[in-house]
This record gives sequence, C-alpha cells and structure tokens, in this order.
Amino acid sequence: MKNKRIWLRIGGLGLLALMVSCVIYIPYEEGPARKQEPYNPPEVGERPHQVKLSFVFDYLSPYGYWIYLSPYGHVWVPRQVSFRWRPYTYGRWVWTDFGWLWVSNYEWGWLTFHYGRWGWHERIGWFWVPGTVWAPAWVIWTWGELYIGWAPIPPDVEWVPGVGFSVWRLEPLPQTWVFVEGRYFTTDYLDRYLLPVERNRTVLNFVVNKRSLAAKGATIYNEGVAPELIQKWTKLEIRKYEIKPTWRPTREVITPSGVTVHMPEIIKDELAKPKEIVDPEKVHEQLSRERIPATRWQELELERRALERSQREEESYLQRKMEEEKNQALDPKVKQEVESRYQIQLEQLKKQHQEEKSELTRRQEEEKKKISGEPVRKKKEKINS
Repeated sequence: MKNKRIWLRIGGLGLLALMVSCVIYIPYEEGPARKQEPYNPPEVGERPHQVKLSFVFDYLSPYGYWIYLSPYGHVWVPRQVSFRWRPYTYGRWVWTDFGWLWVSNYEWGWLTFHYGRWGWHERIGWFWVPGTVWAPAWVIWTWGELYIGWAPIPPDVEWVPGVGFSVWRLEPLPQTWVFVEGRYFTTDYLDRYLLPVERNRTVLNFVVNKRSLAAKGATIYNEGVAPELIQKWTKLEIRKYEIKPTWRPTREVITPSGVTVHMPEIIKDELAKPKEIVDPEKVHEQLSRERIPATRWQELELERRALERSQREEESYLQRKMEEEKNQALDPKVKQEVESRYQIQLEQLKKQHQEEKSELTRRQEEEKKKISGEPVRKKKEKINS
C-alpha cells in the first residue's frame, strides 16, 4: 500500500511544509478509510465526572478574555502573561504511561494544555481554541544532539480519534517552536532555560529527528524524545509517574505516588457560548497594559544568557565535529579540505549569531520602553473577527 503525500497549508496561521529537513511525517495510507474508533480517555481509573462546554467558558473567564475569531469561533486569550510568553513554557515535562505529560504552573493549565489547541495571531498573540479530547500535551517534537524542541499543534490540524492526524506532512512556523538545551529538559524551572525565539531559525538546522502524537487504539500517546536519551543528556534517572485522576479542577500536582490530573469528559454543546465576549481590538489594548507588570527585568537577562550560552555551544560543537573528521582523514589534503569546509560553516554561523543578538536587542529595547512607560511606535492593523 503506497503512502499518499499531502502538503498542508493552513490559511490563517500560514503553516506550510517548507523545509524537508524539518518536516513532521505522519503516516497516511491510501485505500479504504479506516474505521473511526469512538474516543475513550486514557484508562487511568474511573473518570471523575463530565462537564459541559459552558463550564469551560465560565472557568476560564477570570483568567482571560473570550473573543470571536474567524474561522475558529469563540477563542480564549490569557491575561497577565509576559510579552515573551508562549504555550508549554511555564511548567515542566514528566514521563508517564502515556508519554511526556505537561505539568503546568497555571491554575488553568489542566484545561488549556490538555484539551483544545493553541493558535497564533499577530496582534493578540497566542489564543486557545476549545476542544473535548484529552492528551498529555498537544505538541509536535523535534530534537538533535544539542537541543529538544516542541511546538503547539495548530487548531487547523484535525485529530481523528482512533486514527491520528488527518494530514501526513506538517511544518509549524519557526517562531512557534520552543527550544531548550537537552541537559535542561527535566528542570523544574524550565522557563529559565528556554532559548529566545530569535534563535529558532538557526536551531532548526541542528535538529533532525521528528515525532508527533500517536494513536494507539483510542488512547493518545505523547512519546516524543526517548527517556533513555533524556537520561543520557541530563545525567539523571527518568522516573515514570502514574497519572492519578482528581475531581478538583486545578493544576497538576506531582506527588511521591504520581501526578494528580483533572481530566473530565467535556461534553460538546453547539449552543453554548461565553457570557462575556470582548471586542478583539479592546483585548489587544488591554493586553498591552497587562503584559507590562507580568514582564520582569530578570526575564530579559535570562533570555540573553540562554542565547549567548547556546551560541557558544554551537560553535564548540562544529569545532569538535571538525576535529573528529580531521582525525579520521589520513590524507593531509583531505584534512585541509575538511578544515576549510568547517571554517566556512563557522563563519556563516557566527554571522547568524550576530544577527540573532541584534534582533534580541531590538525586541528587548521595545519591551523595556513599555515596562518603563516610554512611548512606543504602534502598528495599527484591524483584527478580523
């Protein structure tokens, strides 16, 4: 049976399979359609209870704004997050029977990082589209010898229960990836070690492995990077945590016996809608004010440190590769060719590094002006609602 290739372009978010070296392959077979199995949540004990979609609208209202955004309908935008905020950044990863589980630091994290999807809008930033299917985390993975990265799976990509994704090939936009050096992957304070988004285009050249969510029967698995590889990088034993359902709608809690997770069955309700729907333009203005106190000066310094540290590591990595190839070459002429080739790569890499530093400096200067109350030039564009 031949594989059918599908190129995916997602209109609003502009997701397009661009680079062969950074493509996620999701098998899609030709032939008769496979029978769609009914969705059943992971078998981790009795389901605590069911909640209606109206509960989701009410629960998230104190933590953000509900707006209407075409073509998704009612979407939620979080309040009081920093300018640099991205989904799946404030929390940590733990290994479970269902793969890597995202344990969020937010009270609302049990809902928005395990149900529904995150999308990106140029004006309002990240927004969440409600969903009813639970997963350990709705992300795509990539990794190499230096880095591990994950990106939110966009709302346009359909998940078919019991089958998997409805597409075979997918590439998120570079700025949607979150990267960290492999040695810091399991840290409790992961956000302190994340690379700034200015690094993403270069880092994507250092990752070669890809993996997405997998459907095994009616259960969703988020296997991502093998725990054995994480253990090698971090020099730490990777423990497997048992998921323990809880009735209380609150953030996940790691205990000696496992991870308590609130994972109710969410019932669809086509007639349900938020009690208060805010105009997107007003949300944009309000978010600009709210993100000022949420952005701390030390965060900017941590970003710069992560950028400089990872850049040094990349240059050292190429130097090591060059020496390894030179040592394997017996012919002096071949040794010289190897050295010449790597020197060109190093020069190009250093040029990219300098551009990244300049981009980071410009962005941080704009953020500093906002924090200190200085006027910042605003780009006026209307939000399509």
